[in-house]
Amino acid sequence: MDALRAFMPTSFGKQKTSRSSNAEQIEQRKRSPDQDRALEDAEKNSSVASPSARSSVPKAAKGLIEKTSSDSEDDEDDDEDDEEEFNRPDSKVIPISHEIILNEHSKTISAMALDPAGARLVTGGYDFNVCFWDFAGMDTRFKPFRSMEPCGAHQIHELKYSITGDKILIISGEAKARVYDRNGMEVAEYQKGDPYIRDLRLTTGHVASLTSGAWHPYVKDRFITSSTDGSIRLWDVENVRKQVDVIAYKTKERGGRTPVTAVAYSSDGKIIAGAGGDGTVSFYPSNGPFLRSTHTIENAHVRGTETSCITFSRDSQRMVTRGGDDTVKLWDMRNLKHPLSIAEDMVSLNSEVNVIFSPDERLILTGTGVKKNEGYGKIVMMNGDNLEIVRTVSVSQSSVVRVLWHDKLNQIVAGNADGTARVFYDPEASNKGAKLCATKTPKKRAVDDYEIDRPIITPHALPMFKEDKIRSNKRKQEKLRSDPVASHRPEMPLSGPGKGGKVGQSVIQHVLTDFAKDTMREEDPRAALLKYADVVEKDPQWITPAYKKNQPNAVFEDRAEEGEQRELKRKK
Repeated sequence: MDALRAFMPTSFGKQKTSRSSNAEQIEQRKRSPDQDRALEDAEKNSSVASPSARSSVPKAAKGLIEKTSSDSEDDEDDDEDDEEEFNRPDSKVIPISHEIILNEHSKTISAMALDPAGARLVTGGYDFNVCFWDFAGMDTRFKPFRSMEPCGAHQIHELKYSITGDKILIISGEAKARVYDRNGMEVAEYQKGDPYIRDLRLTTGHVASLTSGAWHPYVKDRFITSSTDGSIRLWDVENVRKQVDVIAYKTKERGGRTPVTAVAYSSDGKIIAGAGGDGTVSFYPSNGPFLRSTHTIENAHVRGTETSCITFSRDSQRMVTRGGDDTVKLWDMRNLKHPLSIAEDMVSLNSEVNVIFSPDERLILTGTGVKKNEGYGKIVMMNGDNLEIVRTVSVSQSSVVRVLWHDKLNQIVAGNADGTARVFYDPEASNKGAKLCATKTPKKRAVDDYEIDRPIITPHALPMFKEDKIRSNKRKQEKLRSDPVASHRPEMPLSGPGKGGKVGQSVIQHVLTDFAKDTMREEDPRAALLKYADVVEKDPQWITPAYKKNQPNAVFEDRAEEGEQRELKRKK
């Protein structure tokens, strides 16, 4: 009876999930309040210890986070314009109290992007895979709805959603950029240039591996790409055969070329910024001309290192760069001679490490690298004015390569070198995103959705209904060969090549061959002529009778032999 009772439904209709179960699941996703402190104490080089995951930042940054009443009054006028769109998250409460782990990649996650609405996340890594995550469609198993290798055996360097969120720009180690839609279907694959043409302006595409890319902030069908061939190219989504324009990056290096490691549009879309392998950062007007840069920062970072990221503030007045020389530099676009501030000892082990502004631009975030099992990779949060370290969040025992902070979700996403993507959130301060799937249990199997553990036998599969099978395949093949219908035997060819001009078998052709029988090929031509020799001698009809009247006797010319003629000539 117990086995039968298990198959019977206990209730009908849609059942509401209990609040107690959701609370338990939320508690399971909570990070330990002293987790960051314990990890930093174990490393013995912590910068700031945090008493709790949701607590405010240290006193050193009190002027940044805890504004006085006079400062808040000054900011009210600036915030009125932003309230028309939506209320941006405040940095006073950093959403790191809870986390979920997305574990699908087998190698380093080197690229991440969130769509403008915050509904989907796309990740790419060194394992050549690109995974599409839907927060509303996932449950606590945290599986992507699509995983693919769009660029073959090429590592993914950059992923960018368009401003409308319907297209994704994929930058990989190959020389061709690709655009996919939000569901993972290919939209366009762009042209590769001719590597044998020296002038970069004359090629129809990049001739070396890509490094970075970005969408135009206002024109939805325009994007740019950079490459190790030393060029920046402007593309139109609809034109896959050739770029719109080319920027040949100027350098003082020997050979006249240097790889362009990072590229970005300013927030107002008026400036294109590119970072070269020679340590320079150059700026070009987005509408041209592109013959030379308007400004160039010499020695922005150490020569020979890879500047991995360039990010502009919303007003395009400030710019922050992440260098391969383990530094983060803050620049004022109105004075590019010297940086406003420099943050050092920011270890960078990957060429895709990025740096971002917080939604309210009071903080600047970046990830730090560590060797495997030699420490903890961290998310470093710095003051947006002077790059003083406000707080560090230990993530895992691997490098933190990518960091995202979505302004609508108020959630932080970290892509790590161990192949995991960790989404940090706060149940009270965050909106949707990870909160939708953190408490969503997998769908239970329905009552009628069960499997029988014994084999299912169809009636016609029983031996009594089976036809006798021929054991030997040889006999079966011979039987089929003898049947012209089953073997589909073609019609036999006619005897003889071109016999009587026949191409088929019909009654008329048989009759015609009887009337006109061609035997000329079988006869000897000499024998055919000699059989008329006796007839001509006995009864000549053509040539001889014509000469009987005027020339009855044949007249022949008497010619001396050649020897006699020669002797006669000599005697004369």
